[in-house]
Amino acid sequence: MLILGIDTATPWGTMALCRDEEVLFEVTLCKLKGGGEYLLALLEQLMDTAGIGFKEIDLIAVGTGPGSYTGIRVGLAAVSGLAEGLQVPVYPLSTLEIIAENCRRASRWVVPAIDARRAEVYTALYESTPEGLREVRPPAARPVAEWAQSLSDFPEIMVCGDGSKEYFDIWNGYTNITIAPAYWDRPLGSLAAQCARRDWKPDSQQGNLLKPSYLKRVEAEIRLEEAKDGKNSNHADDTGGCGIGR
Repeated sequence: MLILGIDTATPWGTMALCRDEEVLFEVTLCKLKGGGEYLLALLEQLMDTAGIGFKEIDLIAVGTGPGSYTGIRVGLAAVSGLAEGLQVPVYPLSTLEIIAENCRRASRWVVPAIDARRAEVYTALYESTPEGLREVRPPAARPVAEWAQSLSDFPEIMVCGDGSKEYFDIWNGYTNITIAPAYWDRPLGSLAAQCARRDWKPDSQQGNLLKPSYLKRVEAEIRLEEAKDGKNSNHADDTGGCGIGR
């Protein structure tokens, strides 16, 4: 089975073409917003170099986020167009699961953590089983300190992702938590393909659910809402503080 794996949600944009367990090519680019546009520009060249036609692709596995809003949009739009043009199915999966796959054989309990700023991380909890990763706590944006405390009863948790390094001092305060090496912090296209090969079912309708997993509103939207609230408050004050509109 020929699977194209793509993720553009993090600064480490990644793409790989895999035939069963063999990685035919893989590239990662560290760019501010996932490197999606750069990766996709390389795709045709890499396919030609590998001597493989696009119509040979059986499945596209794509990370849906969380991470960079722009990166996610670029990646999902490109995958949607590519899948429609090739008439191949799509297997969407969480970028957090792709990152966690790095540690699947190193720890029973794996916590991927992507820095969400403001002392928060995009994160989840997975259990490593012989069949693959099992989601124990779903992806969410969580305050780092509270999240770390909530994991204190689990033995030997491994935390990976850039949020493990950004908030190292917090994680390091718990004896049950181990920080994964930096090379396990990034999603890889080959890992996305690996998850898809293991979990995708031919009769699945998941490709019809190709939606971004932002988990948080765009910061610009929050600021706009705050600005509007400020204007409304000012307007109320201008009425003599009578509370009109509150």
